[in-house]
Amino acid sequence: MYMRAAVFALRSCLALCVAFSGVIPAYAGIPAPRTLSQHDIDTIDLLFKAQTVDPGGDGGGNDGGGRDTAGGRNSPGHGDNYTGREREEVRISRYETNRIIQDLRSVRRECGNYDEVYRIDCLRQGIDMVVASMPDSADYREAKRILRRTSRRLGAIVSTYQDRSAPKLVAPRDANPRFKKRRTYRAVKRESLPRAMAEANAVVSEAATQLLRSAENSERRYAHYQQISVAVDSTKVLLRSG
Repeated sequence: MYMRAAVFALRSCLALCVAFSGVIPAYAGIPAPRTLSQHDIDTIDLLFKAQTVDPGGDGGGNDGGGRDTAGGRNSPGHGDNYTGREREEVRISRYETNRIIQDLRSVRRECGNYDEVYRIDCLRQGIDMVVASMPDSADYREAKRILRRTSRRLGAIVSTYQDRSAPKLVAPRDANPRFKKRRTYRAVKRESLPRAMAEANAVVSEAATQLLRSAENSERRYAHYQQISVAVDSTKVLLRSG
């Protein structure tokens, strides 16, 4: 019994040495710890970020983190896209909701820098990228469905009023720091701009309303969907002609 206690004490001492100094006493006869690989670091980062999601569905305040590449994100700790089971297991949380809101705001800022004739297509593609970065969990599934439909309808408006004689606008590399995907935007005819803007405005307004209504039967989701709805509705500032 005493021998076991002594061994346990020795192991505890060694563990503390490693934890606080990163050094293992040479006489212990134990090899030095290996350098952490990028995979190890990413795994640890994921475990820490997972602690920000409250089991009740309202934890983890965060500003959404940075961005890497659109449609190819790996770690939720960096505001990245999820894959496989990670996407399905993410529950509704302040962290995820804030990340979606920050994405929508960044789209609004980018599109606001362009000529009005390109803004509808810019907003369409921006919403597409936001949808691609959202988790596939049941809590966000309805929001994704609404936003995906909104993007398709905006695309239809652009196709209807497209100015095929106008050059496509190539987004600069630093146009949106949260989405690095290379993209080009189509123009609508300037003479048709008031009508196209009005139709796009109605589509965005409908999406904002649908987001609110879709969460009315869930007190847990309602506050989150309300914030997403406000962020979506705020993009209408892009759809003012003249």
